Amino acid sequence: MSNNNDVTFTRPEYQAASEQWKKNRDVCSGPIAVKAAGNVYLPMLSPNDKTALNQQRNADYLKRAVFYGIVGHTRIGLQGLAFRKPPALEIPDKMDKLKTNADGSNTSIIQQSQFALESVLEVGRHGLYVDYAASGEQSIIVAYRAEDVPNWRVENIGGMNKYTLIVLRECIEKPDGFGFKDEIQYRVLYLKDSRFFVDIWTKSSEAAGAYSISSKIEPKPKGKTHWDEIPFTFIGAQNNDAVIDDAPLSSLVEINLGHYRNSADYEDSVFFCGQAQPWVSGADTDWREYIKKNGIAFGSRNPIMLPKEGSCGIMQGQPNMIVREAMNDKVDYMIKLGARLLEQNATAKTATQSSGEQAAATSILGLCCANVSAAYTQALKWCARYMGQSEENIKYELNQDFIAKLVDPQTITALVSAWMNKALPIADLIRQLQKMDVIDPGKDFNAIMDELNSEGPNFMAGGSNGAQ
Repeated sequence: MSNNNDVTFTRPEYQAASEQWKKNRDVCSGPIAVKAAGNVYLPMLSPNDKTALNQQRNADYLKRAVFYGIVGHTRIGLQGLAFRKPPALEIPDKMDKLKTNADGSNTSIIQQSQFALESVLEVGRHGLYVDYAASGEQSIIVAYRAEDVPNWRVENIGGMNKYTLIVLRECIEKPDGFGFKDEIQYRVLYLKDSRFFVDIWTKSSEAAGAYSISSKIEPKPKGKTHWDEIPFTFIGAQNNDAVIDDAPLSSLVEINLGHYRNSADYEDSVFFCGQAQPWVSGADTDWREYIKKNGIAFGSRNPIMLPKEGSCGIMQGQPNMIVREAMNDKVDYMIKLGARLLEQNATAKTATQSSGEQAAATSILGLCCANVSAAYTQALKWCARYMGQSEENIKYELNQDFIAKLVDPQTITALVSAWMNKALPIADLIRQLQKMDVIDPGKDFNAIMDELNSEGPNFMAGGSNGAQ
């Protein structure tokens, strides 16, 4: 790679998507992030009025506004469905460390994949890069947010599209006395003559803001002379390719912000119209001067002395139902967009009804889970290649059975009866019971058989031949 290149270059499509990513992240984070953005998400009242009075009015307008974290709770609910059951993981024994320490920072592979799914739901994009420890005996999977992959290049090599350039932005924490300071460096992954290389770009002390190559690396799989591909993959909401996908929650984000703006108008009108306004008629000049000097005390023990033929009363504003209706309409629309997980309904529903109502949300979630699963399966295969292990049978699959099955006792009785009558092998019986969540789906078949045999003859006595 040439030192003359500008490593900070960002692709146009990355720049176009960055604003939406920032908005989605803020809305998913909740009210603190949204309000910290000030007038970015809440338009300023009378923006041409620069007086201190208008500035204070806008500060109060922002403070009274209530942001409901609907998108954030929806995302958490979708994640909860995906990880309702533990992911299915199959790797060689020598790679077991990845289960509890996938990235070298003691983050388990399940925790890392939870964050990956979260990011895909929020912005529709995430990245995984497979690296190796200095000893070369342990490979790691490093996750990158969409914002930290500003540049990439895809070329057709030998009839196949391959990444020939991936630029990763990294924030390095460096000691500074008792504190620390963050420094940005770039990790450039590239193919040169069909060989994989890594350059680390750091800020040069010679010129402020300039970057130069501080180290060059050629990673090699165990027993191989070089890599012929870059062990990096994007995770998308639609496909795991370089194309930036629309975020699944973007539509919900826009409605949630619209609801926030309505809330600001509603709370402002409640404050403005909710204050009682006393009025007096028939006041003469002498009475007015007396009031200026002495004031008026309200309350049953403080009669108001009015001038001759004078009267008084209190004006009360009417509720602003238009804004309130607009807020309710947006809540209904958010439910239709996939926030039904937040709807509390005490009415009993059948499994079929519940499944139908969540179909839209779970179909999006299902595609995202499939993409995360495919990316992690590929990453684990790259880890195996680094460590000289077999890539065969490696897999990582997130749960896509999002809705708990309601199984009636008659179904279980019929299955057990079929097994006892030698019409169903014991292995198939256990698989069916695992699919129904009667038996833990994560348990190994042999472990289940050992438990059944150790618990006594009751289960096995009626159909021992069925196990053959």
